[in-house]
Amino acid sequence: MDHESHRKLGRFSPKVRHVVLAIVAIMAALILLSTAMSRRALNRRLEAVRAAGYPTTLAELAEYTALPEGAANAADVYQRAFRAYVPPASEANVPILGEAELPARGVALPEPMARAIADCLAANQQCLVLLNEAGRIEHCRYEWDYADALSPLKRPDHQKGLPNCAKLLRLCAVYHGHMDNADAAAASVRSTLQLADSLRREPGWLAHTSQGACLAGAVSGLERALSLTTFTDRQLRELHEALAASAATLDLAETMITQRCFAIETLRGLKYSKRPPLKVLIRTRETVLWVPGIHGKGLPDVLDYAEDCVDAARLPPVQRLRRFRQLDAELYRLSTLHAMVKAWGPALMSLRGRTIETDLRVRAHLDLARAALAIERYRLVTGKVPAELAVLVPQYLNEVPIDPFDGQPIRYRRTEAGYLLYSIMEDGQDNGGRTREEAGQDQPYDLCFIVVR
Repeated sequence: MDHESHRKLGRFSPKVRHVVLAIVAIMAALILLSTAMSRRALNRRLEAVRAAGYPTTLAELAEYTALPEGAANAADVYQRAFRAYVPPASEANVPILGEAELPARGVALPEPMARAIADCLAANQQCLVLLNEAGRIEHCRYEWDYADALSPLKRPDHQKGLPNCAKLLRLCAVYHGHMDNADAAAASVRSTLQLADSLRREPGWLAHTSQGACLAGAVSGLERALSLTTFTDRQLRELHEALAASAATLDLAETMITQRCFAIETLRGLKYSKRPPLKVLIRTRETVLWVPGIHGKGLPDVLDYAEDCVDAARLPPVQRLRRFRQLDAELYRLSTLHAMVKAWGPALMSLRGRTIETDLRVRAHLDLARAALAIERYRLVTGKVPAELAVLVPQYLNEVPIDPFDGQPIRYRRTEAGYLLYSIMEDGQDNGGRTREEAGQDQPYDLCFIVVR
């Protein structure tokens, strides 16, 4: 009986093998067909991005960020300024660039601190001259290898030198305010804004973050200067215009567009290179690219996600944070077939951490500064600060700025020594204008602009 059973099974074994082989062949053919169709669809997607005028390769990105033909380039002058920077000889008495803390707002600099700052500025005279010269040149584009942007460990040389020069200009604004030299203080603020604007053609999130930090430094320098000296109406009006122009160059959508290009190149590098350019992506994740079903969805999914990020960045500021949070939730709900975009989408688009919140903070800070300049213009005419911001419309402000974190007008109140403007920030909590210094560690605070005079 057992022998007969084995004999019968043996007769069907070749058929079973043929069926199995046929199934395998059909599956392989379907995978190849699916891969070919996915590749064609992906190529059409990429072609549509290029047809819209946006880059999908590093070569296209270099062309996308190129200067107008024949335009003078401020980058060379800025690079010379960065090289000319001299650290303070003694950091103990130098704030911002050194270890010392600035006194409270409206309080004059202590004499030892003022002397140390004066020495630091004197040592950096050549650097400051070059920064002012570069700021008068309309266009700027720093030359560097965009492939370096695919590695989180590499930074262009100019992004290493720029922060110190931004701090130096902020220190200038504070010092000239202390010396009651409003014209020089205003020039320092404008130079800081121009330095920030030098990054507007720079692709990717790192440049956007550096630009935002530079703008925040300009606002902080202006805040201190307003508490130390009195500006003329012309100076206040020109600073207001400069702040508005700088806010317009802080373009989150452009950052998302260029970051999408980096994301495409990164995934291409993962597919064709044994050592992925984005070194934070570990090898076990790299193998996911070759899993059937996941591989075909990888780059298309990232393109979908990137397009959503670009669209979200084009929304009015008050709607952006809500939309980006929705994108996070939608990403979380995707199945494992979308493992690549779930694991890498936010990293490739540089949206890990609080990057969107930081962008909105800078925009809010610029609006607080513009409102303060309008208040100062009102004070020059009336001799007092307004009871409410609505009084400034339309003569000094087109409209009361809106807090991008909740859609309400920015907060304002008069104080015994001046006034306070603030934004509630991303936690949505109104802390009554409590500053970071007042809040202490791990306590909520507001983004404040305070003038004491």
